[in-house]
Amino acid sequence: MLITTEGIVLKQNKIANNRRMIVVFTKDYGKISAGTGLSERGRNRSALALRPFTYSEYEIFKNRDYYNINGAGIKRSFYSIGEDIDRFLAASRVIEYLNETLEEGKPQPRTFELTIEFMEAITQAKGNYETMLYAYLVKNLGMQGVMPELNRCVDCGKKREDFETPAYFSISGGGILCGDCMEREKSDGDTLIFKPHFDIVEVLKYMVRHSLATFSRIQLKPEIQRELKTILSEYLEYYLNTDLLKGDFDA
Repeated sequence: MLITTEGIVLKQNKIANNRRMIVVFTKDYGKISAGTGLSERGRNRSALALRPFTYSEYEIFKNRDYYNINGAGIKRSFYSIGEDIDRFLAASRVIEYLNETLEEGKPQPRTFELTIEFMEAITQAKGNYETMLYAYLVKNLGMQGVMPELNRCVDCGKKREDFETPAYFSISGGGILCGDCMEREKSDGDTLIFKPHFDIVEVLKYMVRHSLATFSRIQLKPEIQRELKTILSEYLEYYLNTDLLKGDFDA
């Protein structure tokens, strides 16, 4: 059966007989692994469509769980991503994140549209790439079904507006804690509780509400950026089993 679908290349590996295995995040079929004999050398439409950071349409032969890319054509090339090292690092982490967290063969059209929005936005941006990356990840948490609880304490259910202290954040609890519950959880030995020096509820909700292009114009304070990275890093590792944000990021 021949199918046609839009997609973005996540990864590729050389295999035998001058063939390659391409991992593609497709709009209609989710993440798939497809073999191809097409060459990525040259400047024809098929060759360019097999390169990273290219939004393409693929003609694929499907036989049960086997896929083969017969042809491809570019819809949009985000070539300028590679012209700036910090932009490239941020976009590469989105590709890595998708490859690590998407389930094979499970369509995620909302994540696909968000990814195209991210590529469009970061291509046009002149800076703040790290903030844009974090906004993308926060937005995608809900699409992955692991958005943290931000409206009430995850232990006692107290509404956030009734907290007597600023909100704490529990990784293992999956959201915010009031002061009383934080003390109890800490005494029980939970080390994955953070006391942010910023309003984490407002920051995360702002990221969910606004377009990714908005964050190309917003510069978070360095201390907020560092804390947000630490909390997101622990959260992603705990719920999605990815250490994407571990280590340095100099964007």
